[in-house]
Amino acid sequence: MKRMRVPRVSAALLVALLSAPAAADIPRPDRDRDRDGLAERVELGPIEPLPATTESTSRDGAGRLPRGVIVETEVAAVEPLQRETFLVTQTILDPARQLRDVEVHRPAGRGIDTKLLEAGQDTVEIDGRRVNRRHYRWMSQALQPGEVTLEFQRIDFDVVGLAQSEYAWLPVARRLTVTPLPAHLPEYLPVSPELTVQDMEVSDLVAGEPGRWRFEVVGTGLSEKSLERLLAAQLVAPEGIRIDKPSIRRAPDQSGAQAAGLFAEAWEVQFSLLPAVTGDGSREARLPALRMAYIDPAAEDPGAALDYAGSEPVAVTWQADAAERRWGALRAALPWLAAGMLLALVLGGLIRAGYRRWRARRDWRRAQRELLAAGDPRALRERLNAALASLPQPLFNPVDRQLRERGVSDDWLAARTSLERQCFSGEAVEQEAFHESREVLARSLPARWFR
Repeated sequence: MKRMRVPRVSAALLVALLSAPAAADIPRPDRDRDRDGLAERVELGPIEPLPATTESTSRDGAGRLPRGVIVETEVAAVEPLQRETFLVTQTILDPARQLRDVEVHRPAGRGIDTKLLEAGQDTVEIDGRRVNRRHYRWMSQALQPGEVTLEFQRIDFDVVGLAQSEYAWLPVARRLTVTPLPAHLPEYLPVSPELTVQDMEVSDLVAGEPGRWRFEVVGTGLSEKSLERLLAAQLVAPEGIRIDKPSIRRAPDQSGAQAAGLFAEAWEVQFSLLPAVTGDGSREARLPALRMAYIDPAAEDPGAALDYAGSEPVAVTWQADAAERRWGALRAALPWLAAGMLLALVLGGLIRAGYRRWRARRDWRRAQRELLAAGDPRALRERLNAALASLPQPLFNPVDRQLRERGVSDDWLAARTSLERQCFSGEAVEQEAFHESREVLARSLPARWFR
């Protein structure tokens, strides 16, 4: 009996047959599998994708999965609004914990923009068993209206215990129906459930020196270009202050955006302000109010009526330049300086008058004591004449007329006349008359003469 011969196919021909082009083929490096100590080339070849579906959540796909592994894909919105941000999730469950590595790529499609939001690995409990879970989340936007296809890329698996595995899986694609926005709306308008302006602050301003106006815009679908276009049309600088072009960046601190939703981001907007050195002298202005339009995807007819986020005008004041501030400070201080000088003069006058009054009273008291201490008429006359000569307006041997003009009393004049007679009459001095004259001359000595 003749043995049938099976035609041998060369390895090169087999590679060429398995490498035939296919629509969903994802190039993959060649892998070697170690079997019985010999390295063998493994060619996985293309995978024929399943037709796209409209289901939101699906575990369907084409290819080969390791035993027990489940791949689940979920698209949060299969009928999204044009430019609306929606969530795409891919979950890989590994109950046997046999996966060593997984190669995952972001989903893509013509007219679809996708950005990685989160990639992580953890352990969850399913039906009483601990299962390894890998989860990936992307934020996606359909940029063009109509029917578009969101395609998931091929997933390659490395299994524990095999040098190279030959497991690959292509999740089923999604057919999305995208609702168009009105054609007249500009493309830079964000599609966001909400848009807010917060944390507005203006630095202290000085004429001729740059200042800062800063705030944050929180919402979904924002970018540097969209914010620049939204702000450009309404930033009309007030009189007396110049506003420069904005500096826009993603805010380093995103805590303010967490409460606004999963896709919300905080963007920091900063303007340079330059107050004028010259002006009407008011040194104040009102920064313009902000009014930024956006499209709410949850509205009954999105885009038919726009929503707006914004803020009220901000009143600002600023100081003059250094030279004018010095002159202004001097002008403001002049009344106080004048008042201070006047007060100093008044206080000086009061102090001087008080001192003169105190000195006059001191001299008067001293003159009284000296007169009372005289022991005879001649000594009393000498001391009286010395006291009169030392007055601020001296009296040298005054006559009665001069003394009357200076306001002395008749008793004092009579006592002086008695003293003169006692000194020059040549008669014996009666002590009682002397003591009486001395007492009147001392006690009735006018105090005003010493002022």
